[in-house]
Amino acid sequence: MTDEPAPRLDPAELLGAFARNEVEFIAVGGFAALLHGAQRTTKDIDLCVKWSTDNLERVAAALGELRARLKVDSYIEVPIDAALLGRMEVATWRTQSGDIDVLMGIPRDARWELVRYEELRERGAVIAIGELEIPIAALEDIIRSKEIADRPADREALPELRRLRAEPEDQRDI
Repeated sequence: MTDEPAPRLDPAELLGAFARNEVEFIAVGGFAALLHGAQRTTKDIDLCVKWSTDNLERVAAALGELRARLKVDSYIEVPIDAALLGRMEVATWRTQSGDIDVLMGIPRDARWELVRYEELRERGAVIAIGELEIPIAALEDIIRSKEIADRPADREALPELRRLRAEPEDQRDI
């Protein structure tokens, strides 16, 4: 990957662009874990989006507003539209407001069957950040996806997430 340092993560600006463009999404991963009360920092925001042409067009508009560049071996500018997004299960973007991953879903099991947007929204919650209402995945879904991904950073995050799961929700710092 490129050695170019990421811009400072600005969740309000990233999520604001998605909200302004009426994207149907749910936050997953480390950022959603933070909103559940985790203390571990994250370098990006992972969003699982509704995988429909109309919604992917709105995702493309939000990414365009953020001047997103596709992250591959370096960051490249590509025309962003629903057709491009629809061919990617995971796309990592560098924006002026930080990095963002757009996902088709998160892993349900070791076969990497995906839990998609609609199911995640049914179990998720909505958190207010300033004027924004941010849908976030259920802590159980976040834990399961990190267990399945089993990357070093995921293994490091799991003890804290499991402790949060054991706490009553009304005692968490949400």
